[in-house]
Amino acid sequence: MINFPSFNKKEKNKEKYIGLLLKEQKGVLMVLSEEGGKFVIQQKVNFSYSNGWENLTEDVNENLSILNLEGNKVEKLIIFIYSHLVDQRTKEIQKPVLSAVKRMVLDLNLSPLGYIEVEDIVVSLLKEEENLPLNAILVEVDKTQLSIFVYKGDKNVLKKVISRTDNFIDDLLTVFKEKGKEFLPSRVILYNSEDLDQKAEAILSYRWPQDYFIQLPKVRIIKEEEVLKAAISVFEAQLKKEEVNQLTKKEKIEEKMGFVIGKDIKEEASLLPKNNFFENFSTIHFKLPSFSFPKIFFKFNSLFFSFPLVIFLLFSVGFFINEWFFHQLILNIYPKIKSLEKEMVFSGVVKKESSFEQLKIAVEEQQFSLSATKKTTGEKEIGDKAKGEVVIFNSNLASFEILPKGTILISTNGLKFVLEEEVKIASASGDASNPKPSTAIGKVVAFSIGEEYNLAAGNKFSVEGKSANIIAKNESAFSGGTKNKVRTVSKKDLEELKNQLLEKAKAKVIKVDKNKKIISQLTEVELKEEEYSKELGEEAEELTLNAKVYQKFYFYDESHLKNRVIFYLQKDLPQDFRIKKEALRVNLINAEKKNKNELSLRFKINGKASQEILIEALKKELIFVSKEKMADILKDKYKIARYDFKLNSGFLIFERTPLFGKNIKIDISY
Repeated sequence: MINFPSFNKKEKNKEKYIGLLLKEQKGVLMVLSEEGGKFVIQQKVNFSYSNGWENLTEDVNENLSILNLEGNKVEKLIIFIYSHLVDQRTKEIQKPVLSAVKRMVLDLNLSPLGYIEVEDIVVSLLKEEENLPLNAILVEVDKTQLSIFVYKGDKNVLKKVISRTDNFIDDLLTVFKEKGKEFLPSRVILYNSEDLDQKAEAILSYRWPQDYFIQLPKVRIIKEEEVLKAAISVFEAQLKKEEVNQLTKKEKIEEKMGFVIGKDIKEEASLLPKNNFFENFSTIHFKLPSFSFPKIFFKFNSLFFSFPLVIFLLFSVGFFINEWFFHQLILNIYPKIKSLEKEMVFSGVVKKESSFEQLKIAVEEQQFSLSATKKTTGEKEIGDKAKGEVVIFNSNLASFEILPKGTILISTNGLKFVLEEEVKIASASGDASNPKPSTAIGKVVAFSIGEEYNLAAGNKFSVEGKSANIIAKNESAFSGGTKNKVRTVSKKDLEELKNQLLEKAKAKVIKVDKNKKIISQLTEVELKEEEYSKELGEEAEELTLNAKVYQKFYFYDESHLKNRVIFYLQKDLPQDFRIKKEALRVNLINAEKKNKNELSLRFKINGKASQEILIEALKKELIFVSKEKMADILKDKYKIARYDFKLNSGFLIFERTPLFGKNIKIDISY
């Protein structure tokens, strides 16, 4: 029985407890508190174990973070546990489960009050509802285990825990065969959280042997919600009884002084403590054995009678010293290994709550200023146009010519020049046999820049759009034409510089915990308030872009991901194989957004699963056995095909393993 600390009534209403329901592969985590004089479940979350009992601490810690504890540290823990996880002979939690619970309690700084079996909870529920002696068959259905309890007149006459098969009725028959000659109660109570309707139909439709039931059995299904509600009621009742027990103890002390404060003696006699459903978590203390050498006194005349005893004692002491200090075994075992390689797709959710099948995605944003610079790649020709004067000839006897400003003159090598002003040329004089052309002076400028327009004197020009009667000639050289290439800002420069700044921004990753992994494929980067140092086409050797960067990161917890990967991979492995996190590599190969709050993540999984070896259990098996027996244990029971060892027997003349487990060292190699 657990002795609870005395309760302060003012603080009692505010006190909260953590409730933990443990099943074979799943659990329920709850926050319990008192409201209006009754205990209620404030919050609860269902979860699956990620790697059996090995990761119970991490699983509970992960789901505690989901519960809103309002900043309060809740330490007191009450455990509700399925009966097949409890040794029904000793009523102690099975060692693997108890070890996992102890690690969880220590690592999470919890204060365990005890545990309550779900069977006892269901019994309490039925008795409270009916207020009659219990006559029923309780069937507790878990993933691979079946626990059956037969009650008659409130007495448990048969209890059995068996492994489930594919045939539920065959499982029941296996247990019912042990009933003896008496009939079984004609009521079956099924409880679990799922898949019970088909089992109820199977019970009702099966033709049972005539000596099993007096009448066709009735079936009732108790849902998980009912079990949890009843569990809280049992826990609440136990707390109140414990409070009464504490007060009773206090009053008994006062009674010894000659009186009972505020109580009649008859009333006091009725407040006796009753047995409850709680069992203490056992505490194990280790210490080295102490021993002393007996003093041996004998006289010479009694030597004949003392000598055998002396020899025996010396041999015993020598044997003990040899076993404690010198006899040692170093065993190196090589368990079986399975390589794992698989692609898995997980749904990621961007919200506070997520189920075990989903991966919780966190989002963080940041903004900062950033700049980037690059060399320009655009080119442009700059320079001056050549200028000069031409003499324009008109050989037309019939009429004069007017050449407007902008008239094009073309040299014999194809270069074009433009008249800078209007030019009037009179008609030619003389007659047709001896015409004399009229002339006029015109100023021209080259059509384009470049030194090639600096023509020497004596070049002839035709006039665009005019007949051969109108020609021109420069009597002096043209000059002033120049041309140079310069770098300018191109459209490509603007685009490349923006992309360069975006890549630079993506490389500026936000700092996160080592377990957090950023989904780089989904990182969002946006540039705002962009400012270029030069405009498009402007002459420049370099171009700089300054902007404000807005980033949005999505990331997941790799430890939580591995828990889920291990959970799903474990289903396809033999029962004695386990996957360790450190032997698992998870790489994200693709990430897509389904909608605002949901992602699709594809991972490539590589790792190893190894045969699980319980070192302490193996040590116990190997205490003081022969080498042949050790080989049989390793090969037949533990299926270890390969091992090597070094045995130091000390002063013993025969070879056996050490008597003390502390001198057996077992190493596991993969």
